[in-house]
Amino acid sequence: MININEERDLAFSDQFISARLVQNVRDYTTTGVVINLSNEPMTIAGEVPGVIPKWKSTILRGAAIASAERVAIIDVRSDTNLGGLVFGKWDWFGNRFDKFPRTTPLYISPYDIVGEVEVDPFRFANLPCDVQVSDKYDIRLNLWWAPAKTDAFIHNEHSFLEIHTQIFGFGRIQIYHENNEATLYREITTAPGDTHDPIVRVTGKREWSYPWHRGWTDTDAIWLAIELHPRD
Repeated sequence: MININEERDLAFSDQFISARLVQNVRDYTTTGVVINLSNEPMTIAGEVPGVIPKWKSTILRGAAIASAERVAIIDVRSDTNLGGLVFGKWDWFGNRFDKFPRTTPLYISPYDIVGEVEVDPFRFANLPCDVQVSDKYDIRLNLWWAPAKTDAFIHNEHSFLEIHTQIFGFGRIQIYHENNEATLYREITTAPGDTHDPIVRVTGKREWSYPWHRGWTDTDAIWLAIELHPRD
């Protein structure tokens, strides 16, 4: 039996941020950034219904999701003393990554695995492919927080497919030819409610590469990482 509007708190929901997972969504009224975590479109109720494509997002204010397979709904309860969230369940990223610069104030929330999905990585990355290459992935979520003007570290190594949704504040994803700030050649702006397209280059089943890239915050910012981890 399928339970309609089956919901729970996400692992990083706290006094500062409301974060919910809702599955098998039907006529569900909500407020916040709503992220479509599925291969199916999400429909927003209205005189003229809205359609949110797979793996994209929107902001709702007391509006109803008419139908969706799986969504995360994230809303900042108050931005007063918002940086205080780092004193709760969050962790400074340098505690997890030895090479991370010791003076960079980038913080990561707990992880939450919210389900399994079957995805063609070529189509997920919007790349042409003449064959079907489907694979199963765990969907893992976490939030990031950093104050304004934070350099979130140039890197190009990921063992998973990823995209990000901006929850609070503004920033950019900056893409480089090399591991060097002077080689910047592309920027993707991020505003609340935006989910960017993947920047990964897929070359085969569980084979991909990323350009050198980093997150940059123009203001204090919170963003959601959506990671698809290949299942064993």
